[in-house]
Amino acid sequence: MAFKVRLFPGAPDYETLHVAKLTCFPLETRDYRPYSQVRICFAADALHLQFLSFESKPLPDSRMEAILQFLDAGPPLRLSLQADGASMASAGDGSEPLDGVLVHTFEGEDLQGVYWGGNIIVSSHILGRCASGFSALPGVTFRGNFYKTCENSRHPHYGCFFPADFSLSREDPRNFGEFVVIDY
Repeated sequence: MAFKVRLFPGAPDYETLHVAKLTCFPLETRDYRPYSQVRICFAADALHLQFLSFESKPLPDSRMEAILQFLDAGPPLRLSLQADGASMASAGDGSEPLDGVLVHTFEGEDLQGVYWGGNIIVSSHILGRCASGFSALPGVTFRGNFYKTCENSRHPHYGCFFPADFSLSREDPRNFGEFVVIDY
């Protein structure tokens, strides 16, 4: 079943969005599966994503990532955020960095625990440069996946939203699931 991505005529309201819970940790042999989630939507001005990970003491290289393939023949959009605040936005294999992507990081604590994360905003102009021909309209689909990873030997983990084979690259289309744009 396709994950629903809301289309807003104005500013997005993150609290009304569907939540992509990253619960698939196919390589985890212990029980370290930090609860992580992603919210995603399109607004008139941009593509908006919100990453959130509950880790009481995250390692600096703990990372959340979105890889989105808007067109079959185009390069994927790759967005990542680390617990230390480092972020990256690129098209394709990462060799084409995208300048002008806005990132607002945050950390805090609520009744569920300590968390870190951030909002990432990819303007329509930047999205048009890396996915020329894609239009976020109701019923339009695209493919991709969300990941929560850390390659540090103290807490290594590899989580995802759609089931993924981590022996393949994260950009491999076999690791992608379907997203559908909705306006309700």
